[in-house]
Amino acid sequence: MTQLAGEIRSNLKRTEKSYDEELPTPVIENPLPYQETHNQQLIEEEQRMYEENYAARHSQRWEGQERWMGRENEEARLVNILHPHAIFQKLNNAGVNCSIEPAMDQVWDIDHKTGLAVVKQRTLSNARFWLHDVVIKDRVGISAWMWKDGQRVAQYVTYLQYPVGPEWSVMRFDEFDVPRSEKYRGWRTALLRLIQEGALTEEEVDRAFGPVSMGDVSELYREQLEDLRKSRGRV
Repeated sequence: MTQLAGEIRSNLKRTEKSYDEELPTPVIENPLPYQETHNQQLIEEEQRMYEENYAARHSQRWEGQERWMGRENEEARLVNILHPHAIFQKLNNAGVNCSIEPAMDQVWDIDHKTGLAVVKQRTLSNARFWLHDVVIKDRVGISAWMWKDGQRVAQYVTYLQYPVGPEWSVMRFDEFDVPRSEKYRGWRTALLRLIQEGALTEEEVDRAFGPVSMGDVSELYREQLEDLRKSRGRV
């Protein structure tokens, strides 16, 4: 005869509640007030750090740099856009002997004293200054004949924006309003460098492009020309 198993008993507590009802409901306080306070503290701390960093960079900012800043000032500078060849053509038309092709190159030659091979400059034209024949990162260099230790040597002076550039330079500024680099090189900036180095004169630039316009855009250009005249005893 097969003996049936007896009733299986359990020591688990019995309840009339469902499983979901039986589970304790955790009590969670509303986190929003803390979160909002925490976020506000972070915002205030970031603002404080920014203001400290901004103040610490005061010496790196330019006096009067506001003339470059803002959309309106940028648009006022992006005028009279010219190709480097057009700039040189205007100078040529004004009687300035400059060239869009290099006026010199470098060749290997034998030094008659030592018998060693040396690199020497070979003159190709009588141009006072000329464009380089290589464009590097949207820039084309300008070199000129300069006097150094009693000898005339070819020397890099400045560069122009390529393929075209505005009359006035436009600057880049970082988050602390510190000027970092030129966004666009103005051809007036390049001509000013040539004037400062003695490869070009202010009168020649005026003949080629007309007198510079007055206003905030040209203020620094005019100030630097004025300083140059004083340094050369022309005022």
